[in-house]
Amino acid sequence: MDRLIALVLVRWKLELRGYLRARERGIGVALGLPFLVLLSGIGTVLAFGATTALVHGSPGTAVAVLSAVATGFGVFWVLSPLLTGVALAENHDVSRLVHFPVPLPVLAGSSLIANVLQPMVLAELPIALAIAVALSGGPLTFVLAALGTLSTVAFFLAASQAGGLVLHALTRNRRLHDAALFAALGLGFATSLLPVLVLSGNLRPATGAFARAIRADVFALSPFAWGARAAVHGGRGDVPHALAWLLLQALAMAAALAVSAFLIGRIHRGELKLGPRVVDRGGASARMRLPGAIGALLEKDLRVAWRDPALKASLFMGLVGPLVFFLLISQTGMLSRTGNGLLMLAAYVGMTAFGSNAFGVERRGVALLLAFPLARWRVLLGKNLGGMIFRLPALLALTIAGTAVAPLFVPAAVTIALAAMMVAAGADNYVSILFPSAAPAAGQSAYAGGGAGGRGLGAAFLTAGLYTGAFVLALPFIGLAVMPVWWGDVSWWWVSLPLALGGAGASYALLLGGAEALLLRREPELLERILGEA
Repeated sequence: MDRLIALVLVRWKLELRGYLRARERGIGVALGLPFLVLLSGIGTVLAFGATTALVHGSPGTAVAVLSAVATGFGVFWVLSPLLTGVALAENHDVSRLVHFPVPLPVLAGSSLIANVLQPMVLAELPIALAIAVALSGGPLTFVLAALGTLSTVAFFLAASQAGGLVLHALTRNRRLHDAALFAALGLGFATSLLPVLVLSGNLRPATGAFARAIRADVFALSPFAWGARAAVHGGRGDVPHALAWLLLQALAMAAALAVSAFLIGRIHRGELKLGPRVVDRGGASARMRLPGAIGALLEKDLRVAWRDPALKASLFMGLVGPLVFFLLISQTGMLSRTGNGLLMLAAYVGMTAFGSNAFGVERRGVALLLAFPLARWRVLLGKNLGGMIFRLPALLALTIAGTAVAPLFVPAAVTIALAAMMVAAGADNYVSILFPSAAPAAGQSAYAGGGAGGRGLGAAFLTAGLYTGAFVLALPFIGLAVMPVWWGDVSWWWVSLPLALGGAGASYALLLGGAEALLLRREPELLERILGEA
């Protein structure tokens, strides 16, 4: 017990130190906390109202419905790294602790307990207690119901930790990692189509299947639902059934911790296969086909991206993302012959250049890159050109969609996309320098705590805030292309479109010069952050 307490305290101290050293983590949490508090409050009110209505309106189905809801949220927690790119519960790096005489279950338990102070977990606690209040009718029943709902949240954490370790284990084998990555893309794409189904009203088959599942109470077999079922029985005063379901939930949590301990030992002691043996076939020496320093850097990034399945997947999503957005706005009726929806889609495509993380793919090679006697603006320009090239499939998809629905608006849409792309790439240089984030190397977990980027919910809120700022910078040039539409005289495009492109190019040059000066001042900090993965 003393070692468990010591490990938990050490993890909390390291978390605090990480927030102090990595400013983006602190800023991200500061930006996210008001939204989390707001969402937690709204969720608490809705959960209390919905549970109260369910208990009084249909008490016979309360167990089945809450079991289904708990299962849905639990699966989302486990799959959140694949569906959203954000891990709702961190998997701490224990590679430096496994050689100490500490049992692996203690390491897994310390990581689980340390996650209790994660913002997302704290935001869930009022919701869990509100459901317990709605289910109970007195102090004793509230205690039993609260134990059930809180045990559900605890199992979410345990299952999320085990799921994160499974994903980490997959990264140890390159082929499995590639297969899992593209399977995740397919899952994420399928999930992104749900708004289209909601807007189109084609949900009758899904709602019918859900109603049949509720009547059959199939979610009683889900370990995510056992705590919720204990809460319902506890709220009714059925103590034996409540304790029985609580015991099952405790056994499920113990099983999840056992899986986590097993995977920690297999991963961090190097017992998992790292991938197929590399055969040196010799062959010809590498040849760079693009001229100059910028061309060499651009070609190097393109080669690395083609060999890296994660970056190759970003190329695929760069093509699929605009198509999904196209479907969404077409369902809302905004995509019509007037072309307004097409111009919105163009702005979306252009802003995807933001978030390229210019130095992230270099990892430890960033020291060699910055050691070359190159002007820093050339380095940044080569990085930006590589990021823009990977957005060309999205630009092609935009052009095809525009030709199909509003061909007159295609030149304006391409102009908006290119202008926004230049401004977004220029603004992203500042983010890459001020908030450097090293991409995880092969065999490393992308969601372990303490990473350079502070990958998590705080980083997601920070990225959203910076994205909004970059969009504001691009608005004047987007407005130049849209103004003739507002005036009702698109002949002004002969003047406004070249002005938009020229202004965006000039703004990019100014942003590039400022980023170069900033990089020269902050090179030591950038190297320390990426090389030390602080």
